Amino acid sequence: MIPVDGATLAAYEHGAGGPPFVFVHGLACDHTFWQPQFEDLSRDHRCVSLDLRGCGASSSEGLYDTTRQADDVAAVILALRLGPSIIVGHSLGGLVALLLNDRHPELVLGIVTGDSPIRKAGLGAERAVEAIRGAGSTEPLRALVEGFWAEATPEPLKERVREVMLGCPPDVAAGMLADASVFAERGRDLLKAADARPFMAIWAEKPLGDPAWIREVMMFARQEPIAGTGHFFQLEQPAITNALLRAFLDDVERDPRVSR
Repeated sequence: MIPVDGATLAAYEHGAGGPPFVFVHGLACDHTFWQPQFEDLSRDHRCVSLDLRGCGASSSEGLYDTTRQADDVAAVILALRLGPSIIVGHSLGGLVALLLNDRHPELVLGIVTGDSPIRKAGLGAERAVEAIRGAGSTEPLRALVEGFWAEATPEPLKERVREVMLGCPPDVAAGMLADASVFAERGRDLLKAADARPFMAIWAEKPLGDPAWIREVMMFARQEPIAGTGHFFQLEQPAITNALLRAFLDDVERDPRVSR
């Protein structure tokens, strides 16, 4: 439990060896949504998975927007003395990773985004925030959640996602969406900054973001779709996801821009 600016963040650490991995979950989720990757990579690497402010076992004080969450991730990296790390973010967590790289580039060795709403983050966010706050619950997120599935998404996973996301405190969920406009306004700049280091985007079968726009903006991005998966691809196809993360380690090792 790490105290950070009025909150206490739950961070889970296992393994040894570099480079370290930091796993960041998405909107209204918790650290367990990266559990198969945390367990696999920690066999050879120091791995940290955390509950963002207000989520999971982390306390719910203060602001919850993605800028605050990016600074929280930076504080955890510093508190645990990880040094430059590979930041792996699912969905909104991928946007947090981009902001972390923008605000604290010295802490970022490489970036992996997982079906993140790149270029689409601001679409409908303001209405969603108003709906959540008006309802006093995360029930307005149900339609979004039900759009996450692929044909092969297992029912137990659907139930788990519904339970966690729709059980998130409404002020936390609304807060995490509150500054989505930053990605509409600065998305290109954030991607260009990420292009200065190893970057990989993993996509579900029907991407939540815009892979074509990434190809337009970035020169060195690696993009990997996983066929037949929904938004939570890392839980539907954990072995493939683990293999992609290990392949990304080769990119980091061979990239001449990475300081040794």
